[in-house]
Amino acid sequence: MNYQISLEKTSKKHVCPSCNKKRYVRFINNETNEYLDYNYGRCDRETSCGYFKKPNDLGLKTLSQNEPIKLLPISTIQKSIIEASIKKYENNNLFLFLIKYFNSEQVSQTFKKYNVGTSKKWNGATVFWQLDEHHNFRTGKIMLYDTKIGKRVKKPHNRISWAHKVLKINNFNLKQCLFGLHLVKENTKIIGLVESEKTALIMSLFLPEHTWISTGSKQNLKAELLAPLKNFEIVAYPDKGEYNDWNKKCNELINLGFNISCSQLVEKYSEKQGYDLADIYFELENLKIDTIKQTKTEKISQNFYSKNPSIKNLIETFSLTDESGNIIRLDLNT
Repeated sequence: MNYQISLEKTSKKHVCPSCNKKRYVRFINNETNEYLDYNYGRCDRETSCGYFKKPNDLGLKTLSQNEPIKLLPISTIQKSIIEASIKKYENNNLFLFLIKYFNSEQVSQTFKKYNVGTSKKWNGATVFWQLDEHHNFRTGKIMLYDTKIGKRVKKPHNRISWAHKVLKINNFNLKQCLFGLHLVKENTKIIGLVESEKTALIMSLFLPEHTWISTGSKQNLKAELLAPLKNFEIVAYPDKGEYNDWNKKCNELINLGFNISCSQLVEKYSEKQGYDLADIYFELENLKIDTIKQTKTEKISQNFYSKNPSIKNLIETFSLTDESGNIIRLDLNT
């Protein structure tokens, strides 16, 4: 039997929302490879915990092998709803974090360029609207970030949801597109492809001359979603620990006619598992701030180098210091 929605079939386990043990299997949408709400799942500790919540309110759908699948039209969300959310950035946690590093007007314009809104789902939450190449809003991913460190709030559970669920739109046929896809124009030269929507935003602030697009998840690095980019040069920047998987997928895409390469920059120069390209830039930005506090002739402290050997290697490899030892900008074309 084929199921549109089922328990995840891999060996991956999550923290149970009931017993807090890492024995929890989540429900997944097999058509989009996206997890359902965190509360939908089953704990393997059947005797001692027994937590099991089915997504019956989503309309669990079972298809037999011979039953024809009807192709439903792709659902969209009204533009007026999106426009109503693109405001109140002073209440948006991600915005408040980014203005510590960038000019507030610059961040505001980047948010508007990418159709980033503020959601009432959680106080301070961000919504990343997906606008396709035909200017239709497919949906929006809602996430909550920590204002101080700019990371997602994951405790006591992941704060992540979808706009069409919050809006309670019945029979919504979700068909995702890449985040930032609407920014690709005929004269676009190189596309920087990253996993996280947040990373695409941040890299657009650091390197606005490039077009930055997000897959939204590592499962979305596939021909179906990248089809609108087939005639463009793409450089993929996987997170630390994901290079082998992304490189394999990129090679498969090359065989399908895509002009795509997979960068090892994050894999080589990041110390921490899960770090992405934006994290490296923030490391350098924080180091730049530290050096500004020093005298102009003082070199970068050896204490920093001893704690961050990969960053030291990155700085030396790409000649990221001037004659006085101050950090200069990383050029991805180096």
